[in-house]
Amino acid sequence: MSFNWTASLKQENSRDTSDDTDLDERNNETEGEQQRLHTAMKLCTESSGLMATVSTLRTTLQTAKKNDGGEGRRDSSNGVGVSRGREWNNMEPLSLHLTIPFSTHTHIGLGSLELVWLLTRLTKLELSNNSLTAITGIEKLTCLTWLDLSFNQIRRVTGVGSLRCLEVLALHNNHLEKLDKGALQPLAKLQVFTLAHNNLSSISDVWTLRQLKSLASLSLTNNPLCDDRCYPHYVLAHLPHLAYLDHRRITPQTHTQAVHTYREKVSVVEEEEARAREEEEREGERRRSREEHRRAGVLALDDGSLFDRMFRGDKDMGVLLHLSGAHTLMVKYRDQFNSVCGRVFTSGLEHAHQRQTELRLLHQALHHATTQADVHARGVVEQLEQDVEVVVADGRILKEAEDASLGDDQEAHETRVTEAMKLQEKVDGLLNNTSRLLLTAEITLADQIKDVVGRAKEELGGLVGVFLEGAAGEFEELRRLAYTFYTRLRELATKVVEEGSAGGGAGEDARMARVFEGGDTLTAALAGIHDRHLALVYAREADLRQHLHTWLTETLQEIAKEEWARHRSRVEEITTLTARQRQLLYDALPSLAQ
Repeated sequence: MSFNWTASLKQENSRDTSDDTDLDERNNETEGEQQRLHTAMKLCTESSGLMATVSTLRTTLQTAKKNDGGEGRRDSSNGVGVSRGREWNNMEPLSLHLTIPFSTHTHIGLGSLELVWLLTRLTKLELSNNSLTAITGIEKLTCLTWLDLSFNQIRRVTGVGSLRCLEVLALHNNHLEKLDKGALQPLAKLQVFTLAHNNLSSISDVWTLRQLKSLASLSLTNNPLCDDRCYPHYVLAHLPHLAYLDHRRITPQTHTQAVHTYREKVSVVEEEEARAREEEEREGERRRSREEHRRAGVLALDDGSLFDRMFRGDKDMGVLLHLSGAHTLMVKYRDQFNSVCGRVFTSGLEHAHQRQTELRLLHQALHHATTQADVHARGVVEQLEQDVEVVVADGRILKEAEDASLGDDQEAHETRVTEAMKLQEKVDGLLNNTSRLLLTAEITLADQIKDVVGRAKEELGGLVGVFLEGAAGEFEELRRLAYTFYTRLRELATKVVEEGSAGGGAGEDARMARVFEGGDTLTAALAGIHDRHLALVYAREADLRQHLHTWLTETLQEIAKEEWARHRSRVEEITTLTARQRQLLYDALPSLAQ
């Protein structure tokens, strides 16, 4: 200790026993603080490589990351390892943002993160040295840039896909056994990732890390996969953007050697990734196409799925298709049916494009109207400001005259008070006139927008009505085709049954005749098939009609809701403006009124 409390007590005999106790307690507290500091220093030393790496990255890595290969990493002796040689207590505190909120919950025995989702604006979270077994409950912390989960019992990396702002992720000293494919892909900004002291045994886990395009520092020491003597070169070959591996700066020569050694393996991985990207792009295109078709109300009308549903699971139809000529009849029916569905699909997409065009024109008209109203309102407010400046100048002159008179001339004082009252009346008139102009313009705009939306409702309703009328004709054609198929199939089946009853049938037709022996059985089977087809056609038509009517209603309601919010906000602005200006001007002339 730098201060000897015992010697000090001997020199100051006037101190009483209570003072002795207080000093001893303070002495013990100071020693405890030093002990805790020593412990903290020891723990921090274990992570000093990580902290040094991050600190260096924040200052020296920007250029190196943007260039590929050795071009951006030339002259590695300059600015490299700036903070690797620092002692922990000499390092400046790392700060990703100067004013970010943070939360530290270390060494408190946490076993779950049940309530952490409440901290949605948190940007830095330290949860090291706890008993966490899974990463759950942090999905809503989308502002996190720093997450420390080291020294826990985590076995899988899950729940971090939504943390798209994450730059530093510490998972060293856990129980991780593998890295799930795709779990880290959304972390496009992740720069520092520590996985040391885990149970990662497969070198192929490195492939998963290729998804982290911004990754610059990686720590994998003391994992089973590190037992392979080729491990460093393998990692560097598959992660060409790395600047630090296991807290050591990577030289361009090391990168070049690693890439040369594992060129063939890396090329295989790159080919697989290219195929995966192509498949992902195709799947994305299919999803966008399906969403476009869904919005148009014509989903699955272009792929024959409606026709397939009509025959799927129909056992009677499966039996009847074995009749001579039945298959040819069904193929013709299918081609005609799908052709009509294709016409509905095409016209539906064209109609959706027309609707979107009308909506775009409507929004442009509304935007133009509100913009013009804003210009008018700004002009009114600017005129008010000019008039207020004149009033304030007159008030200032009156106040200076009042201060200079020292109250000697009562008649002049009363004159100035009268003029001040006139100024207040002028202020009231200016503000009332401004409020009237602004509110009148706003009410006029609201009425105009209401009329425009009403006309848009008629226009869009007319478009929807015309399309549904045309679609109704096409669906009627589908029902006609279904009836034609039903009648021809009935004729064919009746003929076979009659021939079988007369003993003239042979082979498959004779067997079909025995299956449907009796007119009631055949009639019921055919009627069931026909009813099923008609029900599906009616249902699809009803779905299309309901979809478009719902779209029209919800679209207009959303426009009306946005307009009401805008109108209410503008009225509040006008009221607040005039009230605030009135109070400020009144406060400028109190002494004159008195």
